[in-house]
Amino acid sequence: MSFLKSIAFKRTTAIGWYVLIILGSSIPGKKIPEIFTLTPDKLIHCVEYLVLGFLLIRWLTSDFDSFTWKKYAAIVLLIGALCAMTDELYQNLTPNRTPDFYDWCLDFVGVMISIPLFVFLKRKISWI
Repeated sequence: MSFLKSIAFKRTTAIGWYVLIILGSSIPGKKIPEIFTLTPDKLIHCVEYLVLGFLLIRWLTSDFDSFTWKKYAAIVLLIGALCAMTDELYQNLTPNRTPDFYDWCLDFVGVMISIPLFVFLKRKISWI
């Protein structure tokens, strides 16, 4: 359990999750697995960035313990927005994929939702 609490683990999961998002954006449009064509695209964007935001704030609260919640929130929103923008622009390099402003907006909404969710769960579950 102590490894799960380590800063290195929390940092690795946040960065690893973003790498998975980029790998997903690397799949050419015509080769996206069929299961994802049955799911609302915008919901996927919101959920994947909700998870990213959650992992980012979990890492930052462990690594930098002197910040206020407002500062954590601002940093997570900034990093999340930049990650989402990079992801959307990266899709321009992938065949049959295009960047979408509304996808970026839903990515940002996911990051925004993750912050109060983390605060709520942090109060209820000590090992987060």
